Amino acid sequence: MRKQSFNKNTKILIIGFGSIGQRHHKNLTALGYRNIYAHDTDSEKIKNQKSKIKNLDQETLKRFDVVFVCSPNHLHVEHALLAARAGCHLFIEKPLSHSLEGIVELQKIIKHKKLLNMVACNMRFHPCLRFIKNYLDHGRLGRVYSILHEFGHFLPLWRKGVDYRKIYAAKQVTGGGIILDDIHEFDLLLWLNNFAKIKKASWVAGKVSKLAIETEDIAVAVFAFANGSIGLVKTDYLQQRYCRTCEVVGERGTLRWDYNENIVWLENNRGGKKLFRVKNYDINEFYLEELKYFLDCVAKRRKTFNDVVRASQTLAAVLRRKL
Repeated sequence: MRKQSFNKNTKILIIGFGSIGQRHHKNLTALGYRNIYAHDTDSEKIKNQKSKIKNLDQETLKRFDVVFVCSPNHLHVEHALLAARAGCHLFIEKPLSHSLEGIVELQKIIKHKKLLNMVACNMRFHPCLRFIKNYLDHGRLGRVYSILHEFGHFLPLWRKGVDYRKIYAAKQVTGGGIILDDIHEFDLLLWLNNFAKIKKASWVAGKVSKLAIETEDIAVAVFAFANGSIGLVKTDYLQQRYCRTCEVVGERGTLRWDYNENIVWLENNRGGKKLFRVKNYDINEFYLEELKYFLDCVAKRRKTFNDVVRASQTLAAVLRRKL
């Protein structure tokens, strides 16, 4: 492993300069990092960047300390392997990949070179979900019976000014589809349930709309866990009004959260009680918190809470329906 020191001059490369790559670049700059480079196969996306590289090769990658992999889903592992072989610490956008191919090799290189790594999980940094996680971890809801997550957003509205038919989400080959696109909800379910072993899973998924895509636009999954709880995820590309909710049923009541209101309620036989609220929440905050957490882990040589090993377990649970 290369000897490295980490500060605001740390050399960072972002591979893939679409919307999320650009967001990370903006946030890294806001955090004071000065040596940020970009790479994208589409030269138009990086034409206005002063610091950029044209080709990805071993010698070029060795110049960098940290690499952010923000390319389309099907290229994540390929790009992560290149960076890992060059000895770079890794931040990989979600999902880890569209398949399990190459992940064991990536894990071996990371372990051998002692590389810090993290797969994006920005929803875990939302203050309401962090509150719910803490509430459950302290046993305040008692035994948890079930956890339900729902997400829905009309795909043509996801990215303003972008033709949804031409993005990765619309195509099988690039790892599109609502299941991988919204792996957030599956990750949150497993996280809130302390990654209890899945005993059984049932899936219903398909394309039910007239959207011009090759992939599924809706999915419902039910999980039975070894700790006795039941989990359910419903997700789609279809809902006209943005929807993201969480419901946790326990022996002392039910926790409810709606992203559009950002209030955590406790409901029981005595009625409803507001436990926690966030006003005027800026969604960029959880992206910033995610970056600060990851870069702090890199600087302190501390394992992240969603490394490639953990994220590969979540990915395997999601892909099981396709095997």
